[in-house]
Amino acid sequence: MKKMIRLLIKVNKILIDISAKAIWQKKEISLVRKVLFFCYDSLSLTESFELSVRLTDDKEIMDLNKTYRNKNFPTNVLSFCSKKNNHDKLGFHVLGDLVISRETAIKELAGTEKTLEQHITHLTVHGFLHLLGYIHEDDNEAKTMEDLETRILKKLNIPDPYLGIN
Repeated sequence: MKKMIRLLIKVNKILIDISAKAIWQKKEISLVRKVLFFCYDSLSLTESFELSVRLTDDKEIMDLNKTYRNKNFPTNVLSFCSKKNNHDKLGFHVLGDLVISRETAIKELAGTEKTLEQHITHLTVHGFLHLLGYIHEDDNEAKTMEDLETRILKKLNIPDPYLGIN
């Protein structure tokens, strides 16, 4: 039987529902939660937001990637934005769902000096920005999103993940 960890937390004006497969450590789950709160605060957001987070493995994220993006391989993070103007019964704006694969995150660390915590933090920030509507379909959009990511990560004492990438 697979162990499921589920947290429902309301702090400030953000409601986060986190579920995780057993491969995720408690400190990693807590890190994702803390990073999302930090993003909310550092972006000076004033609207109340709700989002769901699924911390998973390569098999589950590959199934989602195939179903929703027609790509038959695992990925590190997926963001599923909710429909515009969708609010829950408490008046929270429903942002959508964020899914992160621990296995892919670990594989991506090969040959880098990044820690798993740094990479999970970056993936969480990246996915959250997608839920807020940031995209990287062209160079200008990518630059805007990457600049915002690096500013948030710098406040968390995480090195620029794009440094040296062309």
